[in-house]
Amino acid sequence: MRAASGSCRCGQSSARVHGRYVRKLRDVAVGGLGVVIELRIRRFRCENAACRAVTFAEQIVGLTTPHSRQTPLLRGVLTRIGLALAGRAGARLASAVGITVGKDTLLRLVRALPEPEVGEVEVLGVDDFAFRKGRHYGTVLIDMATHRPLHLYEGREGEDLAAWLRDHPEVKVICRDRSSGYAEGARIGAPQAEQVADRYHLWANLGQAVEKTVNGQRFRLAEPPSEPADTPDEPQVVQLPTELKIVTRLREQHAAAHELWQQGMSKAGIGRKLGLHQATVRKLVNAPFADDVVAKSLQRAHVVDPYVGYLHRRWNDGVRNATQLYREIQEQGYPGRRVGRPTSSAAVPHRAWTRTRSGAEASVGPRGHLMDHDSPRTPAGRGRRQASPAA
Repeated sequence: MRAASGSCRCGQSSARVHGRYVRKLRDVAVGGLGVVIELRIRRFRCENAACRAVTFAEQIVGLTTPHSRQTPLLRGVLTRIGLALAGRAGARLASAVGITVGKDTLLRLVRALPEPEVGEVEVLGVDDFAFRKGRHYGTVLIDMATHRPLHLYEGREGEDLAAWLRDHPEVKVICRDRSSGYAEGARIGAPQAEQVADRYHLWANLGQAVEKTVNGQRFRLAEPPSEPADTPDEPQVVQLPTELKIVTRLREQHAAAHELWQQGMSKAGIGRKLGLHQATVRKLVNAPFADDVVAKSLQRAHVVDPYVGYLHRRWNDGVRNATQLYREIQEQGYPGRRVGRPTSSAAVPHRAWTRTRSGAEASVGPRGHLMDHDSPRTPAGRGRRQASPAA
């Protein structure tokens, strides 16, 4: 039975009917088909002279809410879908169960949810993240017991962390990375809490320390045994000289940068004087020894390729079939990466062309790269368009 009166938002009850209209509400699908509920709603006149709302519409408990075109049941279902899958993926899932909804509506429902209570946090996780890598960073605070984000703020300064910790004196353990800013903020904001390093940063720092130590002692490693002369099919390892040009250049740049730095010159001035990038100057100045820079650079530079010598020798023997050469080094364990630069420009021509069995042409580039071409071409017509026949 319908109520004889309605209640205004100001709390005043009224039985004076001002008018009626039809209200349509979408509900959850039944049997894969969308459901629309049509209600004949009464609009009452508010009898409170101080109320700004002259008229108001009645609301049916459990079925309607002000200004909503969806039932509370459908709104709850869409909110759960939005929380699980967000925009486009959530819209696709809703369409599969018979509910037509846009991605923006799902995101709007998720944003309308109230912020959950933080509650008691005993173990707090602190880490940074990148809005834009290398330029703009932020900090995220996580409840390590529930793995739920608690707070976000821009920057990686310890003052913001300390301000948040002062409002939460219940924190007993702070799990953070090795940033000095976070350490200072945790010490000031929560002196009673114990600071620990998380597992990821422990393994990362251990790996960096081991890598740095090994690279610093690379010169102590024994040379590989020389290959016997009667095994021509085995890949030949190109022996490095005792001092590479890049190593000599890095040592000279390191000495010059430290000399100018000790004279009081800024890093920007050192870069302009030596003609180096600011990042390179920073790397040279921050490294106490030249071996640290040399080891890191040699680790990143792939200067030895055991297949280059074999390719050069086979090329000088008259083998010009790129497909055959590629098959030979594959049988020797070539993983498929690009072959390095030849040791001399005279060993391999600028580009040599050969025709495979299938009729397609293949080429060996100036850097020793093996390239296959689907369409047959001739060396003379390389880089030219084929002229169309005259009409």
